[in-house]
Amino acid sequence: MLTSRSVKLITFFCFLLVGGLLLGNRILIYLSLLSLCFLAINLWLMPPQDIQLIAAELPSRAGVGEIIEIRYRLLLKSGIGIVTLHQDVPPNFSLQQGSNLRVFWKSWKAKEYVFIYSLRCSKRGQYSFLPVKWETNHLLRMRPTQYGQVGETQELNVEFKLLNLRRIHSLRGLAAEVNPVMDMAKIGVATTDFREIRQYHPGDPIKNINWKATARLTNPDSWPLTNEYEVEGKKTVWIFLDASKSMEVGTEIRNAMEYSLEAAQAILYFYLDRGYRVGMYVFNNKQQLFYPETGKKQFVKITRELIKIQAGAKSAEFPAAIEKCRSYILGYNPLCVVITRLDSRFADNIIQGVNLLRKMRGRSRHKLPVMVVNVPGYTLLEGSGTYDENASILMQLNSRPRIQGLRRMGASVVNWNPNRQGLAATLMKMVKGG
Repeated sequence: MLTSRSVKLITFFCFLLVGGLLLGNRILIYLSLLSLCFLAINLWLMPPQDIQLIAAELPSRAGVGEIIEIRYRLLLKSGIGIVTLHQDVPPNFSLQQGSNLRVFWKSWKAKEYVFIYSLRCSKRGQYSFLPVKWETNHLLRMRPTQYGQVGETQELNVEFKLLNLRRIHSLRGLAAEVNPVMDMAKIGVATTDFREIRQYHPGDPIKNINWKATARLTNPDSWPLTNEYEVEGKKTVWIFLDASKSMEVGTEIRNAMEYSLEAAQAILYFYLDRGYRVGMYVFNNKQQLFYPETGKKQFVKITRELIKIQAGAKSAEFPAAIEKCRSYILGYNPLCVVITRLDSRFADNIIQGVNLLRKMRGRSRHKLPVMVVNVPGYTLLEGSGTYDENASILMQLNSRPRIQGLRRMGASVVNWNPNRQGLAATLMKMVKGG
């Protein structure tokens, strides 16, 4: 195929040749032959077409906020002309160094070209990097532009930046609700460490019956009393994660939802790394439940799902979520960690749910420990303008009575402002303040 420029040159050649022949003018004939030679040489020259991919370097995993380098090595064998390379960048990535669009000149010789640029990952998720697109043009655009692509589509998983909670492990006097290092599991092999005396239940070992305490009972029809001993293994931790639309206050990248997911992953890693059994229930979206397990496999399993989580339309499902997890809570007596926002208009459901958690063990002295990690939305509106600042103040005032009410119930409340300090520093500050 020929371009419009080639057609014009051929028309010009024909016009000069016919004019020279009709007028018998040798100069016009020579000029027409000169234009013909010029056209033939340019049509003989081919634009670069054979572009091969030698190597592609792209990580399969990256952390939020991490800068990654993308490198392609290409081999251009034949042809001469202008070559343009381009790769589409997925959303939520910002260019840091280099460019994803390169234009260069290809000479006669075969050339190896390195295509490099750096990106910053700004939001978790799974992204696809499409093949590199190329475009070649003829030396004088006498031939049509050639298009193509090299390489294959590659996947990149952008994971949360793991928050550092390791240093709070060595802090003395840490409350059991935050770091239950000495709290033991309810289910496991019994030890010789005495815990309490309680009423006998069907299935309890006969050897554990406390006959002396039973003999003191005034009512002979009562069940006998039995000794309860501590069991081996550390306590179970159960995480309730709020994934409602109300958690998306802020920008697309910096919002309460993203920070709450980071907090959930950090708490998950912190307890699993110390041998705890950790389970999770994500409410207000697809109601995802993760059975309590231990080890690295549990961390990888939950983290993969956290990357894919999208906010749901429902916003008042926390009490219902507790009812769905009732059998696990009563069976394991876990430390319950609730990650949510207390300055939203749906936060009263969180208070109802925490009250329900605290009442699950009835009149038992050992109430169910509950910790609420509050990721307030008003901290993400600071400095955004006069109206947003006023809204931020109102949201903060609205959340104070709820925080006080939760603390009166016996729950620990952690107010985490991601703009000012890390989660570990917030937990340490809360413990020292208590």
